[in-house]
Amino acid sequence: MSENLLVVNQIRWRDANQFDFPSEPISYQFQPARSYLLKSEQPEAKDKLLRLLGLLEEPSSGEILLEGRRVTGLNPEELGEIRNRKFGFLFSSPFLLPAFTVLENVAMPLFKVARVDAREAKNITELVLGLIGILPIVDMQARRLSVLDQHLTALARAVVLHPQLLIVQSLGLNLTGEEALLMIHAMSRIPVRLGATVIATLAPAVDFVARDVVLEIDARGMRESRQE
Repeated sequence: MSENLLVVNQIRWRDANQFDFPSEPISYQFQPARSYLLKSEQPEAKDKLLRLLGLLEEPSSGEILLEGRRVTGLNPEELGEIRNRKFGFLFSSPFLLPAFTVLENVAMPLFKVARVDAREAKNITELVLGLIGILPIVDMQARRLSVLDQHLTALARAVVLHPQLLIVQSLGLNLTGEEALLMIHAMSRIPVRLGATVIATLAPAVDFVARDVVLEIDARGMRESRQE
């Protein structure tokens, strides 16, 4: 495994006024099996950087490398294939299929992307559900889940393919403080148990919880703050 999983070299992007942002280009090396939290007093800055790191958008300048391969400038089909194979995404809304059970929602990427058979999909899914802590609700329809269980189910679906990177948008949105802490606790097991790198932003109302590395973004650039 490469020492640095994801590398950004001198990247900038266009802000809402179409100016290059930030003034000092960002360079950083994301390591495997670590957790990173993006913070900023400008929500659009951390959201934009998260999308760039998830290969959902391209920087206006600079380059991004994944496992030593330059992924900036690839066509949409190539980027889509890389995201399917290497990335998991947990968006601010769960986007579950309401009539499907927890098991069916979580297993869906195994059929659509990995194309495994039903028995293997069930075994893999149950292992992930156990890791996230929602195995007891495996047969419940998504429409009957609490808000917290919907988010936990979406988290399980995001990691069912054992991605190398998990991109998390606005963690804790529409959850109580206690529920957000439960989400953070479940997510903290992923680098340890699955070896995935987690890059996340928090919802505005969620209190800060120390993770491995905090990355502060402002108009001057990005700086690192390691937490004990």
